[in-house]
Amino acid sequence: MAGRELNRPRSVLGLPSGGAQRLAARAGLDARAICVCWFGLAAATVPGVGLAIALPTLAPAAHPHATLRPSAGAVTSIVLNNLRVLAAPFILVAARFERAHASRLVGDAIVAAILIGNAIAVGLALGRWRGALIPFVPQLPLEYLAAATAAATWLDARRDTTRCGPANAVTHAVATIALAVAAAVIEVFLTPHAR
Repeated sequence: MAGRELNRPRSVLGLPSGGAQRLAARAGLDARAICVCWFGLAAATVPGVGLAIALPTLAPAAHPHATLRPSAGAVTSIVLNNLRVLAAPFILVAARFERAHASRLVGDAIVAAILIGNAIAVGLALGRWRGALIPFVPQLPLEYLAAATAAATWLDARRDTTRCGPANAVTHAVATIALAVAAAVIEVFLTPHAR
């Protein structure tokens, strides 16, 4: 019996090999969901660009200009604003919206409206100001990654309602916060500064 236990395949983490495979598969699903959401946000930006080119009055009228001064306060303000926008998927998971069909549809609509709405708004600004806006948005890929990670939290919970959604959302929340902080640091320190 002891020999059989010692010979059973185990993973590096000490899990039975099937558990390690399930864990790896689970991580792969999360990575795929994040990638799909990131590319979805990038794709949702395109109609905004087209609308701004066709109808410039829909886009922001203010010409891009430096407004930020490098400071911890500026970083904190941007992080808090971005996390306010990205909180919806986590609130939905904490409220267990994924458990019923009707509430899942409501959750889908909420997450899609917030994230796609923001991506279209970015597209409107990019379409209106094109190259003039580029120096002010080096953080955009990381902001989209933070948003994709938040959205993937909702997708993960609604895909497998038998798992403990709120507990799983903690990892995504930590990643979302870290990405939002990194994006804010880039936005504050790597964009043109107000004098």
